Amino acid sequence: MHCCRVADNDFKTLLASSDVRRFVLAGFVGRMQMSMLGIATILLVTSVTDSFTLAGAVGATILVSQALAAPRIGRLGDRYGQGRVLRPVVLLHALGLVGIMVGVATGTTWLLFASAVCTGVAFPPLGPMVRSRWAARVGGTDQLKTAFSIEGAIDEIIYIVGPVLATVIASSIHPAAGFVTGLVLTVGGGLAFAAMRRTEPPLTGAREREPSLLWIPALRLVLVFALALGMVLGSVEIAMVAFAEDMGSTAMAGPLVAALSVGSLVTGLMYGSRQWQASLAQRFLICSLCLAAGLLPLTVVTGLPLMAVAAFIAGAAIAPTLIVVYEIVETLVPTARSSEGFGWVQSAMMIGLAAGVSVAGQVTDALNGHYAFRVTVAAGVVALLTALVSGRIKHVARPKVHEGLR
Repeated sequence: MHCCRVADNDFKTLLASSDVRRFVLAGFVGRMQMSMLGIATILLVTSVTDSFTLAGAVGATILVSQALAAPRIGRLGDRYGQGRVLRPVVLLHALGLVGIMVGVATGTTWLLFASAVCTGVAFPPLGPMVRSRWAARVGGTDQLKTAFSIEGAIDEIIYIVGPVLATVIASSIHPAAGFVTGLVLTVGGGLAFAAMRRTEPPLTGAREREPSLLWIPALRLVLVFALALGMVLGSVEIAMVAFAEDMGSTAMAGPLVAALSVGSLVTGLMYGSRQWQASLAQRFLICSLCLAAGLLPLTVVTGLPLMAVAAFIAGAAIAPTLIVVYEIVETLVPTARSSEGFGWVQSAMMIGLAAGVSVAGQVTDALNGHYAFRVTVAAGVVALLTALVSGRIKHVARPKVHEGLR
């Protein structure tokens, strides 16, 4: 991956169209919630119950529900149109958020978890849908890597701003204020995105029996990797909150999570602005090695300033790795089912996030926040091992046989 040159197709070229800028902006606003909800849930639940285990269980419920629903919502969007599907999904998601706040305030456990299921099932899959619009626009060209780099950079900006925003609002106003802010952003951005019909991908049309994308062997392997990566991200978030609390400064949790995203943002932009001569399989392996190695410092540092540095280092491999994963998936699935394909990646990551949040929460309650980082490192090792056995992706290219799945 060291052999590269600056890409001919820069970011300005891709963002020249006003239609593109509008759907990118709406997608950015609408998915700000994805970086706020996890930490907002932890802060809200622990402020009332003082239980990281319960907070982790609620967060895991949201994530598992989201994982189960995301590919199906993506498939519906591919069939009937993103806007038509998004509108009811966004409103149902908002209803779930309100239910969580009521459940916490009243101590109604069944309402808390029922609302968590509703929130997750109806989590708007704006990330996959935005990438699907890019795939429909520049799929099969080198511009797609740059487009995915733009989306990766936006994701990192979201993860830089979102946790800090949620933490500051929750600590200075009310623990539930983070939920309200996320609700407003999701409804506003999601409905605006849904209204942009001109840039929607072509519809696949409703068919009775479509073969599952999971029949593609290489895709299944990528999803295992995405699951491990999700566990890295889920465990590190709750570990950062617990570590900051152990250090006597809960308000520093947001900045620590943001430092992780800053590292990812910098390397993501660097990756997307260059053309790499190495194959996707080679880049996949190198990014996985960098990810596993970059997580190790999290387990040894003891102070807040050093933890911020360690978080930056740990985040440096995240965006390039995710970009490579989405590039691989784009080559594996039929173009007309890209929302569904990217939705499967999101689902795998959500399951991993749920596992990471849950396990790290239990480790934190049993030991302390610093031990929870060992869960993060273990997940990074699993991701690396998956990449090492990824022989099926060695010569990845769009298989013509899969076009028949459309």
